[in-house]
Amino acid sequence: MASPGTRSTKAGAASSRLRTDDRKAQISAIAAELFSERGYHGVGLGEIASAAGITGPAIYRHFPNKQGILAHAAREFAAALSSCAQEADAAPGSDEEKLRAVVRAVTALVVRRRGSIRLYQWEARHLADGDRAEVARSLRTLISVVAHRLGAVRPELPETTARLQASAALSAVASWSTHRVALSDRAAEETLRSAASVVLAADPPAAPRTPVAPVGPAVSTLAARREKLLAAAVPLFRKQGFHTVSMEEIGTAAGINASSVYRHFSGKADLLAAVYYRAADRLAVATGQALDDAGDAATALRGLVGAYIDFAFGNRDLLAIYLSEYRNLPTDDRHALRRAQRDHIRQWVTLTGQVRPGARHPQVTVQAALNVINDLAMPTTPLAAPEQAAHLALDVLHSA
Repeated sequence: MASPGTRSTKAGAASSRLRTDDRKAQISAIAAELFSERGYHGVGLGEIASAAGITGPAIYRHFPNKQGILAHAAREFAAALSSCAQEADAAPGSDEEKLRAVVRAVTALVVRRRGSIRLYQWEARHLADGDRAEVARSLRTLISVVAHRLGAVRPELPETTARLQASAALSAVASWSTHRVALSDRAAEETLRSAASVVLAADPPAAPRTPVAPVGPAVSTLAARREKLLAAAVPLFRKQGFHTVSMEEIGTAAGINASSVYRHFSGKADLLAAVYYRAADRLAVATGQALDDAGDAATALRGLVGAYIDFAFGNRDLLAIYLSEYRNLPTDDRHALRRAQRDHIRQWVTLTGQVRPGARHPQVTVQAALNVINDLAMPTTPLAAPEQAAHLALDVLHSA
């Protein structure tokens, strides 16, 4: 039998480990919020320490560096999403009850930890390969749980379609991170669950046998140097992030001498602003045409969705930057472009309200539909055909 002194020592060690784990979780949670608000490169270790109420050097007792904090936060949140879905799926009940329970559990976690979603949406590119792979495995497990249970509820669905709709339903829920609409947790969960349920009940068309849309318009070898720089910057910004890419890299990718790059742009932020204005202009032109051709609200809403689908699937790298890098714009450009983005959302909300006068939270519904399109369109190989994405988005706007 262990002596009282031995038991006391073991209890003390366990208590110390618990305090260490609690502090590590606290630092991780605080960092996740800061990373989500300002981006990985916009947050310093000292700021994380200050927000956690500790000194800068004390962080190194728990994490080796800032990337270690990001990795822990991203892995933990992705694992939490996967675990809560698996636990809900394992509870007693019919297939329909299990599917509802999974959606309910995931939605509650997303609403409770709104800021953490951006960790895997946009900040995962700053992770080491192994950490990024672990996050991806957890998210694939999450999608598989939803797809498997949806297949049991709707056995007529091909496995690929069930997985597509599972991914889209989870995108609708994850849209909660893309805006700052003030809503109670209960109302938010109800609205997001409704959007997810509409997606899971949808009957999208089969994917047509057409070539995948190009990532962006091809740039002629005769194009002006400014145009070549813009075209070269877009995929680099998407893959590596604004802060990691240098002007010299962009110049090299464009086939332009590094010293000549600054004749066209005063700096990297100026170049990023030009990319944003390019995206905003293309979207505004497509949207204006769709609205001009419409005779009523329902037609206008379909046209708006179609115009956005064309933009999203035809400019995937540009879309990713448009959604993720606005914090790095010069202040005046950031304000102007955020106004343009809000005006675009307002058009969707207004038309949705006209088509569905009784809709309770149309802005949340609109953001869910947009996030479904974005997540289906942006991968190098899109997860759905444009027609499928349009069908799912319109179902959400009309029925969620």
